[in-house]
Amino acid sequence: MVVFRDFLDTHSLPHAGYTEVFTMPAVPAPESAIKRAAFKQQQTESFKKAVVANKAAKAALKKIAYSRGRKYSREYRGAEKKLVTLRRQATSHGNYYLEAKPKVAVVTRIRGIAKVNPKQRKILQLLRLRQIFNTVFVKMNKPMENMLRAVEPYIAYGYPSLATVRAMVYKRGYLKINGQRVKITDNQMIKDKYNNADIVCAEDIVNQIYTCGKHFRTVTHGMWTFKLAPPAGGMRQKRRHFVEGGDFGNRDTLINRFLARMI
Repeated sequence: MVVFRDFLDTHSLPHAGYTEVFTMPAVPAPESAIKRAAFKQQQTESFKKAVVANKAAKAALKKIAYSRGRKYSREYRGAEKKLVTLRRQATSHGNYYLEAKPKVAVVTRIRGIAKVNPKQRKILQLLRLRQIFNTVFVKMNKPMENMLRAVEPYIAYGYPSLATVRAMVYKRGYLKINGQRVKITDNQMIKDKYNNADIVCAEDIVNQIYTCGKHFRTVTHGMWTFKLAPPAGGMRQKRRHFVEGGDFGNRDTLINRFLARMI
């Protein structure tokens, strides 16, 4: 008993709740883990730089699109004022002003493939009108007039207004990208598609189509055929000509009312 008391005097026992901590020597990280961490950090930095560059590019493209839109708007207003002035001058002298023939027509298919002869089928294929309510813009000339006249019972066509062209491009516009039909969602897609033609925004497409610009063919063939909805309220008589109260044939500027029910 004396020996045990001497032991307690010389040795202190651990108190309640005492925990002894053992420190292990540091183990070096594997080389693969170090490389992976460095790669992730590099990728993160590259991604941040790409995001900043992308934002700057989008801002610059937005500014270009805005300036071009304003320029085209001034051109359209100037052309309209000039046309009004010429009409008034002719009227003041007791004459009629003969306007220039439209350069662009919009063509939409309104009938299917029943009873279509081979020649008409081929023309419809050349016009890219393979389905009902497919719609395209075409450049008007003598050969095109002959083609439209040959397939007139299957189409409705006329001369589009600026509002119609803009509505079709913005609401129903699709690009051909790697053989795929891709909806136009931003100007960057347009810039990547038509970079060689200096077409960078939707207003450039509208301008080329409406004014029949030098890149008209490039723009129209770079876009997918417009697929419109059936006209609201239905059609009247698609087997009769428009001048007889039907639907097919040349509607002149009245085609805009027809397309407004389909866009």
